[in-house]
Amino acid sequence: MKELIQTELAKVKQPKFKKLALAEILQHFVLQNLYRHNAFQYLTFTGGTALRLLYHTARYSEDLDFSLTEKSSVKLISLFTNIQKDFNNQGLDLELFQKERKAIFKADFRFLKVLQDLNLSPLKDQKLTIKVEIDKTPPKGGEKEIMLITSPVSYTVSVFSLSSLFATKLCAIFCRKYTKGRDYYDLMWFLGKKVMPDFLLLNNAMKQIKPEHEKITEDNFKDHLSVHLEKVDFKKIRQELERFLINLNELDFISSENLKSLLRGY
Repeated sequence: MKELIQTELAKVKQPKFKKLALAEILQHFVLQNLYRHNAFQYLTFTGGTALRLLYHTARYSEDLDFSLTEKSSVKLISLFTNIQKDFNNQGLDLELFQKERKAIFKADFRFLKVLQDLNLSPLKDQKLTIKVEIDKTPPKGGEKEIMLITSPVSYTVSVFSLSSLFATKLCAIFCRKYTKGRDYYDLMWFLGKKVMPDFLLLNNAMKQIKPEHEKITEDNFKDHLSVHLEKVDFKKIRQELERFLINLNELDFISSENLKSLLRGY
Protein backbone atom coordinates (compact mmCIF):
# COMPACT_ATOMS: atom_id res chain seq x y z
CA MET A 1 0.00 0.00 0.00
CA LYS A 2 2.78 2.47 0.89
CA GLU A 3 4.51 1.86 -2.45
CA LEU A 4 1.26 2.63 -4.29
CA ILE A 5 0.81 5.82 -2.27
CA GLN A 6 4.35 6.93 -3.12
CA THR A 7 3.77 6.21 -6.81
CA GLU A 8 0.54 8.23 -6.85
CA LEU A 9 2.04 11.14 -4.93
CA ALA A 10 4.93 11.31 -7.40
CA LYS A 11 2.35 12.30 -10.06
CA VAL A 12 1.46 15.45 -8.10
CA LYS A 13 3.85 18.17 -9.25
CA GLN A 14 2.71 21.04 -7.01
CA PRO A 15 4.04 20.56 -3.45
CA LYS A 16 1.16 22.52 -1.90
CA PHE A 17 -1.26 19.83 -3.04
CA LYS A 18 0.69 16.83 -1.72
CA LYS A 19 -1.26 16.56 1.56
CA LEU A 20 -4.63 16.94 -0.17
CA ALA A 21 -3.57 14.35 -2.76
CA LEU A 22 -2.51 11.97 0.01
CA ALA A 23 -5.89 12.41 1.71
CA GLU A 24 -7.56 11.65 -1.61
CA ILE A 25 -5.62 8.41 -2.04
CA LEU A 26 -6.60 7.37 1.48
CA GLN A 27 -10.23 8.21 0.71
CA HIS A 28 -10.05 5.73 -2.15
CA PHE A 29 -8.68 3.11 0.25
CA VAL A 30 -11.59 3.75 2.66
CA LEU A 31 -14.05 3.28 -0.20
CA GLN A 32 -12.29 0.11 -1.31
CA ASN A 33 -12.49 -1.31 2.20
CA LEU A 34 -16.19 -0.41 2.42
CA TYR A 35 -16.69 -2.30 -0.84
CA ARG A 36 -14.83 -5.34 0.52
CA HIS A 37 -17.19 -5.35 3.52
CA ASN A 38 -20.24 -5.17 1.22
CA ALA A 39 -21.19 -1.82 2.75
CA PHE A 40 -22.54 -0.45 -0.52
CA GLN A 41 -25.47 -2.79 -0.25
CA TYR A 42 -26.87 -0.26 2.24
CA LEU A 43 -24.70 2.88 1.95
CA THR A 44 -24.79 5.38 -0.91
CA PHE A 45 -21.90 7.77 -1.58
CA THR A 46 -22.86 11.45 -1.88
CA GLY A 47 -21.46 14.96 -1.55
CA GLY A 48 -18.65 16.93 -3.17
CA THR A 49 -16.06 14.22 -2.58
CA ALA A 50 -18.16 11.87 -4.71
CA LEU A 51 -17.95 14.41 -7.53
CA ARG A 52 -14.19 14.71 -7.10
CA LEU A 53 -13.35 11.01 -6.85
CA LEU A 54 -15.85 9.67 -9.38
CA TYR A 55 -16.29 12.56 -11.84
CA HIS A 56 -12.83 14.15 -11.45
CA THR A 57 -13.86 17.72 -10.70
CA ALA A 58 -10.86 20.03 -10.53
CA ARG A 59 -10.93 20.73 -6.82
CA TYR A 60 -9.80 18.66 -3.88
CA SER A 61 -12.19 17.59 -1.16
CA GLU A 62 -11.92 16.49 2.47
CA ASP A 63 -14.79 14.42 3.90
CA LEU A 64 -16.60 11.25 2.86
CA ASP A 65 -20.39 11.54 3.08
CA PHE A 66 -22.89 8.69 2.79
CA SER A 67 -26.60 8.08 3.12
CA LEU A 68 -27.97 4.93 4.73
CA THR A 69 -30.37 4.13 1.89
CA GLU A 70 -31.23 0.51 2.75
CA LYS A 71 -32.09 -1.13 6.04
CA SER A 72 -29.31 -3.25 7.45
CA SER A 73 -28.56 -5.16 10.61
CA VAL A 74 -24.89 -4.23 10.32
CA LYS A 75 -23.51 -2.26 13.25
CA LEU A 76 -21.65 0.74 11.84
CA ILE A 77 -19.24 0.86 14.78
CA SER A 78 -18.25 -2.75 14.12
CA LEU A 79 -17.93 -2.05 10.38
CA PHE A 80 -15.48 0.80 10.86
CA THR A 81 -13.55 -1.03 13.56
CA ASN A 82 -12.99 -3.80 11.01
CA ILE A 83 -11.85 -1.27 8.43
CA GLN A 84 -9.37 0.09 10.96
CA LYS A 85 -7.98 -3.45 11.29
CA ASP A 86 -7.74 -3.68 7.50
CA PHE A 87 -5.58 -0.55 7.38
CA ASN A 88 -3.38 -1.77 10.20
CA ASN A 89 -2.90 -5.09 8.40
CA GLN A 90 -1.90 -3.17 5.27
CA GLY A 91 0.84 -1.31 7.12
CA LEU A 92 -0.93 1.99 7.91
CA ASP A 93 -1.35 2.74 11.59
CA LEU A 94 -4.32 4.83 12.58
CA GLU A 95 -6.56 5.84 15.44
CA LEU A 96 -10.31 5.56 15.01
CA PHE A 97 -12.81 7.82 16.75
CA GLN A 98 -16.50 7.04 16.32
CA LYS A 99 -19.69 8.75 17.42
CA GLU A 100 -23.16 7.37 16.77
CA ARG A 101 -26.37 9.28 17.26
CA LYS A 102 -29.92 8.59 16.20
CA ALA A 103 -29.64 10.45 12.91
CA ILE A 104 -25.90 10.69 12.23
CA PHE A 105 -22.90 8.38 12.46
CA LYS A 106 -19.41 9.90 12.40
CA ALA A 107 -16.00 8.28 12.18
CA ASP A 108 -12.55 9.89 12.07
CA PHE A 109 -9.63 7.91 10.70
CA ARG A 110 -6.51 9.59 12.09
CA PHE A 111 -3.48 8.23 10.27
CA LEU A 112 -0.32 8.22 12.38
CA LYS A 113 3.18 8.87 11.02
CA VAL A 114 2.10 8.83 7.37
CA LEU A 115 2.85 12.53 6.85
CA GLN A 116 6.32 12.19 8.37
CA ASP A 117 7.03 8.91 6.56
CA LEU A 118 6.29 10.60 3.24
CA ASN A 119 8.27 13.73 4.12
CA LEU A 120 5.14 15.88 4.13
CA SER A 121 5.57 17.09 7.70
CA PRO A 122 8.57 17.58 10.00
CA LEU A 123 6.35 16.91 13.01
CA LYS A 124 6.34 13.27 14.06
CA ASP A 125 3.04 13.65 15.91
CA GLN A 126 1.09 15.32 13.10
CA LYS A 127 -1.81 13.17 11.92
CA LEU A 128 -3.82 13.13 8.71
CA THR A 129 -7.55 12.77 9.30
CA ILE A 130 -10.20 11.34 6.99
CA LYS A 131 -13.69 12.19 8.26
CA VAL A 132 -16.69 10.00 7.48
CA GLU A 133 -20.30 11.00 8.06
CA ILE A 134 -23.36 8.82 7.45
CA ASP A 135 -26.90 10.21 7.38
CA LYS A 136 -28.93 7.45 9.03
CA THR A 137 -32.30 9.09 8.29
CA PRO A 138 -31.85 10.45 4.77
CA PRO A 139 -34.73 12.07 2.87
CA LYS A 140 -36.73 9.83 0.59
CA GLY A 141 -36.04 9.81 -3.10
CA GLY A 142 -32.87 9.78 -5.10
CA GLU A 143 -31.59 7.52 -7.83
CA LYS A 144 -28.62 5.26 -7.18
CA GLU A 145 -26.15 3.73 -9.58
CA ILE A 146 -23.12 1.49 -9.34
CA MET A 147 -19.82 2.82 -10.62
CA LEU A 148 -16.56 0.95 -11.18
CA ILE A 149 -13.35 2.69 -10.14
CA THR A 150 -10.03 1.32 -11.40
CA SER A 151 -7.49 3.92 -10.23
CA PRO A 152 -5.63 4.27 -7.94
CA VAL A 153 -7.31 1.09 -6.63
CA SER A 154 -10.22 -0.98 -7.91
CA TYR A 155 -13.67 -1.19 -6.34
CA THR A 156 -17.32 -0.56 -7.11
CA VAL A 157 -19.37 2.01 -5.24
CA SER A 158 -23.06 2.83 -4.92
CA VAL A 159 -23.48 6.55 -5.58
CA PHE A 160 -26.36 8.91 -6.20
CA SER A 161 -26.98 9.88 -9.82
CA LEU A 162 -25.86 13.34 -10.93
CA SER A 163 -29.45 14.58 -10.69
CA SER A 164 -29.69 13.37 -7.10
CA LEU A 165 -26.21 14.67 -6.22
CA PHE A 166 -27.28 18.07 -7.55
CA ALA A 167 -30.38 17.95 -5.37
CA THR A 168 -28.35 17.31 -2.22
CA LYS A 169 -25.90 20.07 -3.20
CA LEU A 170 -28.74 22.56 -3.69
CA CYS A 171 -30.16 21.62 -0.30
CA ALA A 172 -26.76 22.35 1.25
CA ILE A 173 -26.57 25.69 -0.55
CA PHE A 174 -30.07 26.75 0.48
CA CYS A 175 -29.97 25.41 4.04
CA ARG A 176 -26.38 25.39 5.29
CA LYS A 177 -25.95 27.77 8.23
CA TYR A 178 -22.57 28.93 6.96
CA THR A 179 -21.08 29.66 3.56
CA LYS A 180 -18.89 26.94 2.06
CA GLY A 181 -16.87 27.86 -1.00
CA ARG A 182 -16.72 24.33 -2.36
CA ASP A 183 -20.52 24.26 -2.62
CA TYR A 184 -20.38 27.05 -5.19
CA TYR A 185 -17.60 25.46 -7.20
CA ASP A 186 -19.71 22.31 -7.40
CA LEU A 187 -22.74 24.43 -8.31
CA MET A 188 -20.80 25.90 -11.23
CA TRP A 189 -19.87 22.38 -12.32
CA PHE A 190 -23.49 21.14 -12.24
CA LEU A 191 -24.81 24.22 -14.03
CA GLY A 192 -22.09 23.98 -16.66
CA LYS A 193 -23.23 20.45 -17.45
CA LYS A 194 -26.92 21.53 -17.38
CA VAL A 195 -27.84 18.83 -14.86
CA MET A 196 -31.47 19.06 -13.77
CA PRO A 197 -31.89 18.43 -10.03
CA ASP A 198 -34.04 15.63 -8.63
CA PHE A 199 -36.86 17.80 -7.26
CA LEU A 200 -38.45 15.02 -5.21
CA LEU A 201 -35.21 14.46 -3.30
CA LEU A 202 -34.50 18.21 -3.07
CA ASN A 203 -37.87 19.03 -1.53
CA ASN A 204 -37.79 16.06 0.84
CA ALA A 205 -34.30 17.06 1.97
CA MET A 206 -35.24 20.68 2.51
CA LYS A 207 -38.41 19.71 4.36
CA GLN A 208 -36.26 17.93 6.96
CA ILE A 209 -34.39 21.18 7.66
CA LYS A 210 -36.93 23.88 6.81
CA PRO A 211 -40.45 22.40 6.93
CA GLU A 212 -41.93 25.75 5.94
CA HIS A 213 -39.99 26.13 2.68
CA GLU A 214 -41.76 26.80 -0.60
CA LYS A 215 -41.80 23.81 -2.92
CA ILE A 216 -39.06 24.04 -5.53
CA THR A 217 -39.99 22.93 -9.05
CA GLU A 218 -38.52 22.93 -12.52
CA ASP A 219 -40.45 26.16 -13.16
CA ASN A 220 -39.15 28.15 -10.18
CA PHE A 221 -35.77 26.68 -9.19
CA LYS A 222 -33.85 29.20 -11.31
CA ASP A 223 -35.62 32.07 -9.58
CA HIS A 224 -34.95 30.58 -6.13
CA LEU A 225 -31.27 30.12 -6.93
CA SER A 226 -30.90 33.58 -8.50
CA VAL A 227 -32.35 35.25 -5.40
CA HIS A 228 -30.04 33.21 -3.18
CA LEU A 229 -26.94 34.10 -5.22
CA GLU A 230 -27.59 37.79 -4.66
CA LYS A 231 -27.04 37.27 -0.92
CA VAL A 232 -23.72 35.41 -1.19
CA ASP A 233 -20.37 37.00 -0.35
CA PHE A 234 -18.34 35.72 -3.30
CA LYS A 235 -15.13 37.31 -2.07
CA LYS A 236 -15.35 35.07 0.99
CA ILE A 237 -16.28 32.13 -1.25
CA ARG A 238 -13.16 32.57 -3.36
CA GLN A 239 -10.92 32.91 -0.31
CA GLU A 240 -12.25 29.68 1.22
CA LEU A 241 -12.03 27.83 -2.09
CA GLU A 242 -8.51 28.86 -3.09
CA ARG A 243 -6.56 26.12 -1.31
CA PHE A 244 -8.66 23.36 -2.92
CA LEU A 245 -8.52 24.50 -6.56
CA ILE A 246 -6.05 22.81 -8.87
CA ASN A 247 -6.30 25.66 -11.40
CA LEU A 248 -6.44 28.99 -9.56
CA ASN A 249 -7.56 30.76 -12.73
CA GLU A 250 -10.98 29.24 -12.11
CA LEU A 251 -11.42 31.54 -9.11
CA ASP A 252 -12.09 34.38 -11.56
CA PHE A 253 -15.25 32.63 -12.71
CA ILE A 254 -16.82 32.11 -9.28
CA SER A 255 -19.29 35.00 -9.17
CA SER A 256 -22.99 35.64 -8.96
CA GLU A 257 -23.07 37.00 -12.52
CA ASN A 258 -21.33 33.97 -14.02
CA LEU A 259 -23.46 31.45 -12.15
CA LYS A 260 -26.63 33.24 -13.23
CA SER A 261 -25.39 33.24 -16.82
CA LEU A 262 -25.15 29.45 -16.63
CA LEU A 263 -28.67 29.33 -15.22
CA ARG A 264 -29.97 31.13 -18.30
CA GLY A 265 -28.82 28.17 -20.38
CA TYR A 266 -31.47 25.88 -18.85
